Amino acid sequence: MRDRITQASVAVLIQRGLNGWTVDEVARKAGCAKGLVNYHHRSKQALLVRVAESLRDRRWAERTDSARSGNPLDRLWQTLMQEVDSGRFAAWLGLLSADAPLRGASTARLSQPSELAEALGAALGLGTDLVPKASLIAAALDGLELRLLEGAVRDHAEEAYHRFWMTLLEM
Repeated sequence: MRDRITQASVAVLIQRGLNGWTVDEVARKAGCAKGLVNYHHRSKQALLVRVAESLRDRRWAERTDSARSGNPLDRLWQTLMQEVDSGRFAAWLGLLSADAPLRGASTARLSQPSELAEALGAALGLGTDLVPKASLIAAALDGLELRLLEGAVRDHAEEAYHRFWMTLLEM
């Protein structure tokens, strides 16, 4: 039940945003009584922290998984577009811009950008050369997603993405 409530919370956040997110709506979406939401998560804040951690971990796991696949840069681009199209990026951004507990739970763990850089380096035959650039890579990917969320022309954003990689790999 706890996981079902968390999944329902993510869905409500994606559909309604942080300002439209309510425990009542989560309970409805999860198909349970409002009291069960509070029983399993103690408070609205505790549930939102769990949602923030869930979104954070999913986005980094999906990025890293795509980096480990064939055509890692193309797969990573597809992963970024799916995150924006699904509403998960906007939901994560809403939590990141909230108060300290939610912002902290949304922020990447120190290891996550490094794991992505390591996976990309391995897939591209660069060893660990990208690991020192992990923060730059994370910032560029988030910035590209933000541009897509703002309504940037996808072809232009994709061109910027590929130019970023060409520049980074020449450094």
